[in-house]
Amino acid sequence: MKKRIGKARIFCAALLALLCVLGACGKNEPAPESTSAPAASSAAETAAGTTAAAGEQSTAKSTERPAVSTEAAFESSGELPVSTEAAFESTAHVPVSMDITLVSLNIKHGAEGLETIAAVLRELSPDIVGMQEVDVFCERSGYVDEVTELARLAGYPYHAFARAIPLGSGEYGTAILSRFPIESFDVTPLDSGYGEPRALGHAVIDAEGIRLDVFVTHLSFEDRDVRIGQLKTVGAILKGCSRYILLGDLNTFVIEDVAYLDAVYCVNRPERRYQTFQYRNSSPDNIAVSEGFTELSSGTSEAKCSDHKLLWAVFRLEGE
Repeated sequence: MKKRIGKARIFCAALLALLCVLGACGKNEPAPESTSAPAASSAAETAAGTTAAAGEQSTAKSTERPAVSTEAAFESSGELPVSTEAAFESTAHVPVSMDITLVSLNIKHGAEGLETIAAVLRELSPDIVGMQEVDVFCERSGYVDEVTELARLAGYPYHAFARAIPLGSGEYGTAILSRFPIESFDVTPLDSGYGEPRALGHAVIDAEGIRLDVFVTHLSFEDRDVRIGQLKTVGAILKGCSRYILLGDLNTFVIEDVAYLDAVYCVNRPERRYQTFQYRNSSPDNIAVSEGFTELSSGTSEAKCSDHKLLWAVFRLEGE
């Protein structure tokens, strides 16, 4: 019996030694992935971890976009992809160019008839009109609001009036008619000495996205020194504007006086002028503009709608 027990011990020892050798060799090879279920003691924890991981993976798949290189995108679409920032920069300052027709006319309080004036405006179809010697509800012109009536007759949706003086039961001054929206309007009195009070009307106009500061005025005729002072005042105001238009009867019977305005460009100037007063070879009426305007054509109308000739000009306007 003792011999059998001894042999059994020797056999077990040999077997144990063999198993140890095999175990040591197994550590040098990667263990195969287990396909069996996890142990019961950690089953709940493992299931919870698997669910969370699956949720994160699903979220990542639904929100992440595959990265596409510029070259690959261009090959697939035929167009080079542009970032949002680059697209905005390429369109934010697109240069705008448009042709605009301007008119300045002293209407002599409509003495020749408002329909006569309106007919000339309809024929020329200017975009912006500056008018001087305009009556609003005055006795001499039949208590008519000449600004509103001319806007209606000539087809202008926007208009504004700048009062220079009260006249009887009404008012007398200058006005603007416009095909473009007038966003605001204000009036600045001008130092007129001892003569008839004068003023400068100012409209901010949106010309298809381009801001225009449009001015209308009728300067003093009694005193040249006063008039030169007014030209300097108006010129200083113009310099504060990026895109400006001045439409006015400046009473510059001495055409060289327009230099006191110091405008960028004047239609009537010493080098080239149009006679705009019917009964005297002079050029009191003018259209002045800032940089950004290029004259394409200009002239006067021979239609007798006042003692002044209508002065017109077509400009190419470049956006900022």
